[in-house]
Amino acid sequence: MAEKFDKYYEYFSSTKELRSKPRRINLGILSINLGGGPVIQSMFRKIGETNVSTVKGGVMEGEHISLVNPPAEVRVIKGKYINVQNGDLDTIEGEEINLYNVDAKRVTGKRIKILNGDVEHVEGEEVTLVNSDVEKVIVTRGDFVNCNIKVLEYKESYNAINTNIGVLRKI
Repeated sequence: MAEKFDKYYEYFSSTKELRSKPRRINLGILSINLGGGPVIQSMFRKIGETNVSTVKGGVMEGEHISLVNPPAEVRVIKGKYINVQNGDLDTIEGEEINLYNVDAKRVTGKRIKILNGDVEHVEGEEVTLVNSDVEKVIVTRGDFVNCNIKVLEYKESYNAINTNIGVLRKI
């Protein structure tokens, strides 16, 4: 990793065009800005900025949605790739969903990852929960670490580490 960092740093710092502008090191999914502004920016934030999302009646829709502290008028998010940090939402629907510090009533998708969340209902094919409280989880395959789950319904398999599961059912 250090060799890649040195390679990218050398390239970006030695380019004449970029000497007058703030320097940025692009490591693929992570971009580090050495000038002013945000210090670290993830690939997901860039995707969200480049794709237009529409908001109508509290529903945000778009292909790629990436939000940090979503506005209060947004209650429902629908899209293909969704990344949300620090939100309080009603419904989230998508193919690939990543939630960090989000409270939601319902989350539905194929691949769902929730970190530090409080959710009433989660339904998906591959679900990963870390440090989350969930009322009901319906999964095909799931991984749970440090969670409290009241009802877990699974189709194929699940892995639970340091997780409290109230009711367990195989579908």
